Amino acid sequence: MANLSDDTFDDKMWEQRAIFFHNTDKDGHKVLITQVKLHRKGDSHYLLTVKKFFAWHIEKAFQENPGEPLMLLFDMDGAGLANLDMDFIRFCINCFKSNYPCILGLMLVYEMPWIFNAAWKIIKTWLSPEAVQKIKFVDKGTIQEFISRDKLMEQMGGTDKFHSSYTASGTMFCEPDTVTNSKISPDGASSSRKVKISEPSSLLRSYSSDSFKEGSRLPLALSSLEKKFHNKDNCFQTRLLSIRPADELCFQLDENVKEIYSTISLSNTLTNPIAYKVKTTSPEKFRVRPSGGVVRPGSPVTVNVHIQPGFENKIQSDKFLVRAMEVTDESKDVAELWKTVQRESIMEHRLRCIINSEPVCSRPANDITTLTEKVEVLQSAVSRIERRQQHVILLQLVFLLVVILAIVSDYWQSLSAPQDHKSKYCPAQ
Repeated sequence: MANLSDDTFDDKMWEQRAIFFHNTDKDGHKVLITQVKLHRKGDSHYLLTVKKFFAWHIEKAFQENPGEPLMLLFDMDGAGLANLDMDFIRFCINCFKSNYPCILGLMLVYEMPWIFNAAWKIIKTWLSPEAVQKIKFVDKGTIQEFISRDKLMEQMGGTDKFHSSYTASGTMFCEPDTVTNSKISPDGASSSRKVKISEPSSLLRSYSSDSFKEGSRLPLALSSLEKKFHNKDNCFQTRLLSIRPADELCFQLDENVKEIYSTISLSNTLTNPIAYKVKTTSPEKFRVRPSGGVVRPGSPVTVNVHIQPGFENKIQSDKFLVRAMEVTDESKDVAELWKTVQRESIMEHRLRCIINSEPVCSRPANDITTLTEKVEVLQSAVSRIERRQQHVILLQLVFLLVVILAIVSDYWQSLSAPQDHKSKYCPAQ
């Protein structure tokens, strides 16, 4: 994601509006719309570009409102088998599961054709039971349960006369070794600047080229850990923050998982903003994002902790330190406040790292392979049926044309018959 900006993508990507943010849902969350009918399956260069384009939108939303959920709307109206790319859908799931585990609020699937039912059965095997609950299948009659009519586009039954247009904002993502520190203004707005930090992590994750390779393997769902993190009893309550988990940062070890991660949830317990930092005893073993920032009242922050490759079995003795302080002077820069704050005003809480080696419940890989093969066979069969239907329609048109010509020919013959008869039997004058 480093060095990606609006200018990275050509005008066609913006103009066709295959992926774009538009309006909010009933909960005030941004809606990211993906128009499946505009996707081109089989073009490897386009697939790589659209993966980056999708990830860029997610990262931009995360930067603007860290921890704020968004709604993903798959608009499948008018889509066919030629537009369904399982690799792209796998990548979208990977973005939310591995890199942004708490940013997805709901995923709406709008007007899904029946021929995609088998494909969605496979997709559900890639998700945890909790994630499956976030998927809602809607049509023009039910989508207004989630998005109000005035914020819904006309083609979906709403009143929003939205027309695709794009104005470059010039937004540029910062380098992976920087974080954005916010300067809090009295009205709650924030201005940003880039600063170097000595901590090993950053607000932005540096995506390697492998992150966008076709057929990249998805991490398995860490459903047991998610339940533990969201357990109300597994929470450490302080005067400034509620920290979840309370004492142990648990990582699920599985040989099928490409990248192992865990999360720390921070919730503000006061009315003033709370500045925080997350540090570790072994910076070389972990990547933390975001490692610092501000927790506002009513806006929890999720800190993602990834284990660097090669250290999966070497973290049992490591610990994390969460530091927090109350921001009473909102006109000062947060970085400056950390330099001048009294030590007794800083809250500290430690988490020890543990490894859970129990196997994660998942569907066997061979079952998924079998289902994938069945879907491919079904896609081929449906394609053959579509081609045959086109041939039948063409033959019907030809037959109809022949019938029309025959009727016209018979009609003209009936008109000319009396003239021929009269010229044959009437005497010349």
